Amino acid sequence: MQIPRCPRTVAGLIGVALVGLVGCTGSVDTVDVHLRVVVADYYIRTEGVECAGARPYEYVHAGARFTLETEDGTDLAEGRLPAGRAENADPSIDWAVERIPTVCVMDVDLPDMPEHTNYQLRLEEGRPLQFAASLISSDEPIRLTVQ
Repeated sequence: MQIPRCPRTVAGLIGVALVGLVGCTGSVDTVDVHLRVVVADYYIRTEGVECAGARPYEYVHAGARFTLETEDGTDLAEGRLPAGRAENADPSIDWAVERIPTVCVMDVDLPDMPEHTNYQLRLEEGRPLQFAASLISSDEPIRLTVQ
C-alpha cells in the first residue's frame, strides 16, 4: 500500500522547523531609548528648578514607577522617574519676571531595549504614552507629553 504524500504539508513542516531553529539563535536586536517626559502643567516656577507634575499630574514625580511596554502590553523594563527640571512653557514670550509658566521635563534613558515596532510608557496613572520605534534616534530624545 502506498502512503499518499502531500508536498505542501511536508514543505510546511520544514518551514516551521526552520523558523523554530532561527528563533533559537538567541540574538535579539536592541535599541537605546531616550525619552523626554514632558508634564504640560504650565505651573508657575523659576526656570531650571527641580520640579514634579503639578495638579492634576501630581502622579508624575521623582521616584514614581513606570513601565516600558510593547504595544500589546508586554513588559520590557521597569523603573522610577528621575526628578524633573522646569522649562519655559512658551520660549517665544519674554516674560520679564523670574517665575514663569513652565512644563516639568524628566529625561529617561533605557539602554538595550528589545527592538519592536511600537512602545508605550505606562505611568502609575493616566493613559499610556505611545511612540513608534521609527522615532528612536541617537541624536534626539523622544518627547512624550503628559496632558
